[in-house]
Amino acid sequence: MTVAGIEYLVCDINEVRETQSAHPWLASLLSPAEVKRSDRLRHASDRIAYRCAHLVLRLVAARRLGADVRSAGDLEFTRCCRSCGGPHGKPQVTDAEISLSRSGTMVLVGSAPPSSPIGVDIEGLPSEVFPGFDDYVLAPGERTSACTNPDRRRLELWVAKEAALKTTGHGLSVEPNKLEVVQTEVVRTEVVRTSEETSSLDGSGAWASSIRAPDYPDIDGLNLASVPCRPSHAAALSCADRLPVTALTLSDLLIE
Repeated sequence: MTVAGIEYLVCDINEVRETQSAHPWLASLLSPAEVKRSDRLRHASDRIAYRCAHLVLRLVAARRLGADVRSAGDLEFTRCCRSCGGPHGKPQVTDAEISLSRSGTMVLVGSAPPSSPIGVDIEGLPSEVFPGFDDYVLAPGERTSACTNPDRRRLELWVAKEAALKTTGHGLSVEPNKLEVVQTEVVRTEVVRTSEETSSLDGSGAWASSIRAPDYPDIDGLNLASVPCRPSHAAALSCADRLPVTALTLSDLLIE
């Protein structure tokens, strides 16, 4: 099936592994290059997480393109860093916008029509932020001293900015403090399916924020929405357009 809005899936690696156990053929969808890259990782847990995340990426992309789920292994992804031209950065596939983020055992993948650049990010709440975090990440108007939960707010601002920078492919070549998250007129979205455990900038699944970055025209004005996830994490998606948003489950991706 093809869709006009944004779709995303947030899940735990263990959920993906359980799905693979029930459907062993899923392991064959990864490309030899993906398997090779995962094998270079030192820890077994990282190798498993990499493969699971990229399997979800393929399944979400196949759904976006209206391709049969069993043909997800035929999709060709490319990566080209906007800054250096190297084979890394935002994944790209013909006729779709796609974005991937992983933090520990949590994976977030989003997709959108090819005319609507998208970026997603998910991060776990750290026990403490690195020294100089506020100077590096926060714009002057985003200081957290007045917040009831400044660590949570820091994380929410971080994932929002990371999602925006992934949307354009800039990544951290642009310092996050050059971007400011601003509240906008709330535009409700029809989130079809979401987790019962939520953590969000707005709490409503709405396009409630945008990026102000006057020095970077292609980043300035990007729209932001929170992604409901477990309380230990925060997640966000960014898009050039305010499209309807649909949350997926792994079962949705296996419809043939």
